[in-house]
Order: sequence, then C-alpha cells, then structure tokens
Amino acid sequence: MVPQTKRSRRRRNSRQSEKRILQAAAEVFAEKGPDAATVDEICRKAKRNKRMIYHYFASKAGLYRRVLQSVYEKFLSLEIELAAMLLSPEELLDTVVSKYVDFLHEHPDFVRILSHENLNEGRVARELKLAGGKSNILEALRLLVEKGQTEGRFRRDVDLDELLISIFGLCFFPFSNRHTMSELLGRSIITPSRLKRRKTHIVRLLLMGLYELPGNQ
Repeated sequence: MVPQTKRSRRRRNSRQSEKRILQAAAEVFAEKGPDAATVDEICRKAKRNKRMIYHYFASKAGLYRRVLQSVYEKFLSLEIELAAMLLSPEELLDTVVSKYVDFLHEHPDFVRILSHENLNEGRVARELKLAGGKSNILEALRLLVEKGQTEGRFRRDVDLDELLISIFGLCFFPFSNRHTMSELLGRSIITPSRLKRRKTHIVRLLLMGLYELPGNQ
C-alpha cells in the first residue's frame, strides 16, 4: 500500500502538471489558434512531455476544449459583490461595465481565444452548451433593469439580450481590435486613463438607451 503522504504528493504533482499544461496551452492557443497550435509547442512551453498531455486530455482537441471551458468559467465566475446589488441601477450598471472591462484587460488570452473560436464558427463553444449557464454579470444586469423599470426610470420594453450584446460589444471590441484601432487613432487605446474614460463613456451611452423619455410612460 502506498503511504498517504506519497499518494497526496502524487495527486498534488498531478494537479500542478495539469494546471501547468492548461496555462501553457491557453497561451499557445491564444497566439496561434486551435488549428495552427501544435502539441510540441505546448509541451515546450509547459516543460512537460506529450505522454502527459495525452494522459490528461486524450488529444489536442480535448486539450483545446478544456482550455475554452476554463476561460469561460473564469468569466462566468466573475464576482459582483452582494453590496453592489443594493446600489442604484446606474451605479450597478457602472459596476458591471467596470468589472467586465477590467476582466478583459487582465485576461488577454480570453479575448484572443474567443476571437479564434468565432473565426471557427463557435464549433467547440457549441459543444460546451453554454446557454443557461449562471453568470453574476447576467444576474446583475437583470436586477438593474428590473430596478430601473420599477422606479419608472427605465423603459419597459428593454430587451435584455440586446442590452447584453451592446455591453459585450462596446467592452470587447477595443480589446479584440486594440492594435488596428491604436494604429488608426495614432495612440494606444489600452492605457489606464483611456480605460477609465471608456468605462464612463460606455455607461453614459447605455443609460441614454435605457432611460424612459418624458411623455412615454
């Protein structure tokens, strides 16, 4: 029988190796895309051999699936503090936008992997069955719209799906197109000061579409 300490050490080493491979794979898939990336490149970056990759993930496709699932889980687990849920609709919207922009800034692999996945028509994302997954951002969004409507400040015909698409588009585009937009404008669009201004700009644009116009109640 293997002593408990040895079994624990083996499990710990196994988890560390799996995590290291996933991190390396995320970087390579983000840079090259799932088709151009190779297992050899991932092995070199992770400092692990092919046998371990096939042992944990069965194939490159299996590894990519796990990476995509992992980046989505990071987004879905993005926390909106309970105290924030008690804020006014405007303040809660500002919190949602700020959290998402900060997340995109801190997770460039998420942006690039999702861009590659969309170029491939969302084939693997479709297999993950993402619809219906619980997200703190989505829950906060529903709550702020309900609050605004109850208080008579937001339109009754707000489409949550369209609002979500608008938020994601306004926040995601500057990161997915950062290099070409920076060239077009002649300056970097991803700096602390510009990100702060962009959060404010996005919230103001969204609120103008949410507010109930006088005489339309």
